[in-house]
Amino acid sequence: MLWRIITWAFIITFLYRLFVRFILPVFHVTRATSHKLREMQDQMNNMQQKMPQRPKPTKRKDDDYIEYEEVK
Repeated sequence: MLWRIITWAFIITFLYRLFVRFILPVFHVTRATSHKLREMQDQMNNMQQKMPQRPKPTKRKDDDYIEYEEVK
């Protein structure tokens, strides 16, 4: 009977320490990382909305071509 109580106490202690030292910190880091990533995406979206839209470059026509002479 005593060995059974000691075994269960050891198992419960081991599971508690595993949870507190490994699983809980991983959960916190994952949540913080996803929160920061979402913040960065929001900032990038805001920056893109604030920047003026650049006009698309127009294609050059053939008559806009400037002739040049080769220098020897």
